[in-house]
Amino acid sequence: MDRRPIGLLDSGVGGFTIVKKVINKLPNESTIFIGDSKHMPYGDKSREEVIELTRKSVNFLLSKNVKLIIFACNTATAAAMDIIQKEIDVQIIGVIQSGSLAAARTTKNNKVAVCATPVTINSHAYEKEIKYRNSEIDVTEVATPDLAPLIEQRKNFETNLKAVEHDLIPLKEKDFDTFVLGCTHYPIIQKEFAEVLGKNVHIVDPADQVAQYTFNVMRRDGLFNIHPSIYHKYYTTGDPDNFAAMGRAFLGDQNLVAERVDTENL
Repeated sequence: MDRRPIGLLDSGVGGFTIVKKVINKLPNESTIFIGDSKHMPYGDKSREEVIELTRKSVNFLLSKNVKLIIFACNTATAAAMDIIQKEIDVQIIGVIQSGSLAAARTTKNNKVAVCATPVTINSHAYEKEIKYRNSEIDVTEVATPDLAPLIEQRKNFETNLKAVEHDLIPLKEKDFDTFVLGCTHYPIIQKEFAEVLGKNVHIVDPADQVAQYTFNVMRRDGLFNIHPSIYHKYYTTGDPDNFAAMGRAFLGDQNLVAERVDTENL
């Protein structure tokens, strides 16, 4: 038995999409989630900046004695995961590997499209991971730098839909049957993506595979908690009221509250 919580981090509210799936898959586990909303978006920052900001969130989670850490952020996974994993003993689970596995298993015509932040796209992490699983798959990547900040602003359906339509214009002539939401913010507006992409394109949310992989790792390493007392705590470097409001809406937990923290000196 391991009563320590699972730690999760993101650049903002997008990580709630991972938190939701992890809680559903592992209902007997406690979680601690930190969203670095003060510094979002990560997608337009340099790799060095992303590494340093991610390291601060990792140090915060380590101060809470977590048993493993989920990088619920594609940009952090692409830019910082390999480096930070070498610095700490606690295992890190990323979203890109999970999303790539799901995409490779899903596509029927071996054509996959990925949208993500510029840092993630420029790293070609999804292309590398998908082709590692099946070299025959053709991967088209498109950077959508404005979507994560827009989602943080909690705009309406029509505003989000117009933004998605505009950002996916480069994919209009591409004959893909599988589409990866390569930023954990994007599943929050999955209905808008579905409207633009149409019913013949399967949308992959990496969160599903992340939750399953986390379950598998914890079973392998004997990390399950069997104590009946659990908790879920939420922290942000930004506005805790806005952060909590998004969490309540997405998780359906009307009692959810968030605490503002300063990670600068950790």
